[in-house]
Amino acid sequence: MCKTIIFAVLTTLGFCICSCSPSPTAQLERTQEELPLVSSEGFPNIDGSTSTAPLGAKIICAMMEVPCSWIEFVDGNRYLMPDLTEYKDEFPGFGHHGTHSAYLNLIDREADLILVARMPSKEEIGLALKAGVSLDVRPIALDAFVFMVNENNPIQGLSLDQIRGIYTGDIVDWEQVGGSPGRIHPYQRNDQSGSQQLMKSLVMKEIPMVDAPELILLKMIAPFYAISEDPEGIGYSVFYYEENMAPNEYIKLIAVEGVQPTQESIRTRKYPFTSAVYAVVRSESPPDSLAMRLRDWLLTVEGQALIAQSGYAPYSND
Repeated sequence: MCKTIIFAVLTTLGFCICSCSPSPTAQLERTQEELPLVSSEGFPNIDGSTSTAPLGAKIICAMMEVPCSWIEFVDGNRYLMPDLTEYKDEFPGFGHHGTHSAYLNLIDREADLILVARMPSKEEIGLALKAGVSLDVRPIALDAFVFMVNENNPIQGLSLDQIRGIYTGDIVDWEQVGGSPGRIHPYQRNDQSGSQQLMKSLVMKEIPMVDAPELILLKMIAPFYAISEDPEGIGYSVFYYEENMAPNEYIKLIAVEGVQPTQESIRTRKYPFTSAVYAVVRSESPPDSLAMRLRDWLLTVEGQALIAQSGYAPYSND
């Protein structure tokens, strides 16, 4: 059984987001319902974060009963894609448009279910309220918010206070945190990106970040490019994206508070910035709709197993 947790309540707006989330040691009940199988005509509209695109593809391939494999694209990203070599029928179109766009599409009823790496922002909650939409947000997998530096940077780890000092401008030289002399270049992401919202909610809390518009990067892969060429740069992303979608031999992840981000430290929640991946639907969606049935299936033992197959740590530790 799972306990309902109110993740966010804006009392002045009268709006809440609820999540049915198992505790780290909760055992999910095995469902008798199989993963819904549908044709391309009846397929729900799925959107999401850039980093969750492989999970979306894994779900779609499972529902359509086709194999999938990792493909490297010219922009350096790797994606999990359906193998349609033996598939003769029409295959549903799919694609993730990024976290903020996915929330907007769900609110505007252009998506039925989204897979996202963060909770909705205050702006997105306000837009949902204005549109008369209530968001049902449930954690389905574990990821982590990670920091990366150039491979030639001798720094192996930072404390939370040191990271905050770097991103407030109080720490400006690598020598201040045990590195070689050199001015720190703290790269950021655009405000409504999933990474930037995670940086604010997990790391900075209410502490303002240094104003550095020249260091704001718009694409999720941009910090990887920038830091691979900048020995004094530091940036952030999510573990799944770095590990599976944007491998780069010229960058390295660093430990936070002495804990290195790994599959194991994320699975056991020992890494300080372990975070959740969420499946979000509109609360108004009928319980028997494909979007709701698919969301519910992802919370079962079988659904968690598919999430593990995609490379994520399941939300349940069992």
